[in-house]
Amino acid sequence: MFLRSLFFIAIIIMTLASCQGPRQEVYEVDFNDNESSPPDTISESVLRVAIATVISPRESFVYYQEMFEVLSEHLDMPVEFKQRTTYEEVNQMLARNLVDMAFICSGAYIQGTDYMELMFVPIVYGEPYYRGYIISNTDSDIHRFGDFEGRSFTYSDPMCFTGSLFVNKRLKELGTNSGEFFGEMIHSMSHDLSIQMVSRNLIDGAAVNGLIFDYLNHARPGYVENLRIIEKTEPGGIPPVVNSLLMSRELRSQIQEFFTNMHHEEHTRQILDELMIDRFTIVGDTLYDSLRETIEEIRQ
Repeated sequence: MFLRSLFFIAIIIMTLASCQGPRQEVYEVDFNDNESSPPDTISESVLRVAIATVISPRESFVYYQEMFEVLSEHLDMPVEFKQRTTYEEVNQMLARNLVDMAFICSGAYIQGTDYMELMFVPIVYGEPYYRGYIISNTDSDIHRFGDFEGRSFTYSDPMCFTGSLFVNKRLKELGTNSGEFFGEMIHSMSHDLSIQMVSRNLIDGAAVNGLIFDYLNHARPGYVENLRIIEKTEPGGIPPVVNSLLMSRELRSQIQEFFTNMHHEEHTRQILDELMIDRFTIVGDTLYDSLRETIEEIRQ
């Protein structure tokens, strides 16, 4: 099953790549290394920012790069923009103090609070919450979650609330699990790839981040015009930005100041507009209590 799923994903990626136009290049640093233990301190000669490609559509990464370029000027410090495919990879970088800050999902934060610190969160549509969407193709006969029984389905990332954990909760409520319920289940490792797979009838359904679905509906409406949202999750704490526990208090404060004031400056306000973010703000950890309850329900 696992090898078949990997082969299936490879075919899908090649198919989608052949159907898209040229993409913006994003500066990517390879941070596979041979270190076997965390460093004792973090060098503040360069700020290493990680982001999992699951977190946002590929088309948006050029705006993240632009954001980090402005941040570099603000801090008078080089910023390395590091990309990884999964939240687990980014979490491991934070655990080993090989990255200083990261944009991750809510589920990854909940599972990594022992080695990361909540820094700030985006405000979207006026609130620090988001929803997951369960989607099918409008050409299909799938109109409710139960209709996916025996069908193919894709999760984005095992740590992702909207792309995995919520579905596992729904399946538990039905007295089943993904292996028994779905005919085929794979991890796409990308919300926008999951959306395109359903749109092109390559798979029957997907669980995706509602913010990413809405972004594509705004930026690339053709990607979602033939999709049906059949269910939405309850609102949960929005994907946060976190920092390594070794980051100095001074640097942390400077970065927080930059991001929480972005909406006041014209140039950085334009970057936020492109990302469909109202602003960034500092919040308390209790924002994620409902997600913790969901994870506990799944584990019981």
